[in-house]
Amino acid sequence: MRFLFIFLIAITFISCKNEVKENVILKRVNLLLPTSVPVSQLFVFDTTIINWQNSLKSSNIIKQVFEKYNKLQLNVFDPNTDDSILTKYNNEQVNNNLGVNSVLFNCNEIKGLFFKEEWLVDTANTIVFEKKVVSWSPVRYFKRNNEELKKLVFKISGNEASELLAKNVIYEFNLEDTINPYFVKNIDVLRLSNLIISEAVSGKIKAFNPSNIDEEFSKLQIKQKLGENTDTIITENLVTFETSKQIIKSEINPYEIKSLIFIEDWYYNPKTFAIKKVIKGIAPVRHYFKIDEPVKSVVFVMFLGNEKTKIF
Repeated sequence: MRFLFIFLIAITFISCKNEVKENVILKRVNLLLPTSVPVSQLFVFDTTIINWQNSLKSSNIIKQVFEKYNKLQLNVFDPNTDDSILTKYNNEQVNNNLGVNSVLFNCNEIKGLFFKEEWLVDTANTIVFEKKVVSWSPVRYFKRNNEELKKLVFKISGNEASELLAKNVIYEFNLEDTINPYFVKNIDVLRLSNLIISEAVSGKIKAFNPSNIDEEFSKLQIKQKLGENTDTIITENLVTFETSKQIIKSEINPYEIKSLIFIEDWYYNPKTFAIKKVIKGIAPVRHYFKIDEPVKSVVFVMFLGNEKTKIF
């Protein structure tokens, strides 16, 4: 009996120990906020920068989604409701949003995707940047009374996906959305900018030249690209003709990082058409003034894995 009692205690101890260990492994600290950060994004199909969306066959994706929907093989939901309360959409509601009497519509009117995501950033060992797609919606662009309008057609929910949809999807994400500020209201932009700057300057993660990804930037180059410089100005007194030197130092200003370029692989689920994003690279974009002229420059690019991808 005593042996059985000791045996049970030992089993309980081992079980608890494994449970604690598992919790430690699974626990991840989000450095943007204490919990995951909800973010909304309007992703517009871009045909001007061909290389950035070359592998994303947008028209094929939209056709596949609607073909599956027409065959009653795809559940779609009200795009205007919260993701925690999914309301199923019927044909009449979808058709109304498409502006047609049947689901045979003009595919060219779908010019973008609206994503609802949760972001998580962790730097325990090296930087981890993850996006969990909660839901997405096709976005219809159309005209009514000479007015340009946008409308969400329906919502597709879920994030379990493993089939490759598109490789190296590149796009710029504005951290300060003046048109739809609620899209990014949960992001601590200053904290995120400081984090990315710190990772690059410290050398914790390598930073590369966005125009030549084989060229790794030095610590000094990174600082200079971020705006840290020392200039010497020589002035001459028009009366005495004496010259003087003035040292002007400019510091890194994290507020100048107003957007990020993401390099991602996209996956999808053939049954539910849920989409998953895997971030492969991040490039901060600096917005500043030079002699009163606005300048926008991609400072550097950081890769989160072993694969490097050209931006330009």
